Amino acid sequence: MPWNVPDNNTDVEKQLEAPMPWIGMYVAAASLLCTLAMAADVFNGFRSKKYWFPSKYFSLNATSLTLLAVAMKLPVDLTTRMYTATDRLAKVSSLVFMSTAMSNFLTSLGSMGDKDILMNVTALGILVITVTTNVCIQVIQLHSFLGGRLVFAEEVLAVCSMLLLLVMFSSSALMIPSTKRYLETKYKEMHKSALIEEQVEMGRITTDKLRVLIKKYGLWQKLVALSL
Repeated sequence: MPWNVPDNNTDVEKQLEAPMPWIGMYVAAASLLCTLAMAADVFNGFRSKKYWFPSKYFSLNATSLTLLAVAMKLPVDLTTRMYTATDRLAKVSSLVFMSTAMSNFLTSLGSMGDKDILMNVTALGILVITVTTNVCIQVIQLHSFLGGRLVFAEEVLAVCSMLLLLVMFSSSALMIPSTKRYLETKYKEMHKSALIEEQVEMGRITTDKLRVLIKKYGLWQKLVALSL
């Protein structure tokens, strides 16, 4: 049975672009899920008075990265013709959303093990580099198509923000494991020292001495909790 091939290129383009509204709804649904998860983290942070907003519902993991990859369909797509002002605004919005998601991911590094940090930050880096590369290709293509416009300031600013956050992620990934081990070691040393002092002062401990011991316990417990 022969293929039903349209007569001209215009009909082909129309048929290829026909599913775009459904793809847009799919991208919007993924973006909405990410936004709701980030909003839940903010609400949980205010409720528990943890103003560094720990990532409980939208942490750096395979599920969140998959949702972000779906949400980044517009800036990654190199085949669909999207060169109007509305199309460019949609792409820039996706890039800003990516930067926002990365900012929310940053606090989740403290609760990960060394291997998880390496794997998740590497996966995030691959996604960011892929998005950046495709956006650069689009900028170069549209530069010649739109009559020599010098720069696309919005795209450049959004991409630079993503790359800056990626550098922060890489730096944190290198720093956090050693910092956690240092804090845990210091906590154990302080805990041991406090126990020895308590045993020595047993039976003749004063109120001031007790206050100092409690502060030692509380200080290092807070530091270890923050590192987690």
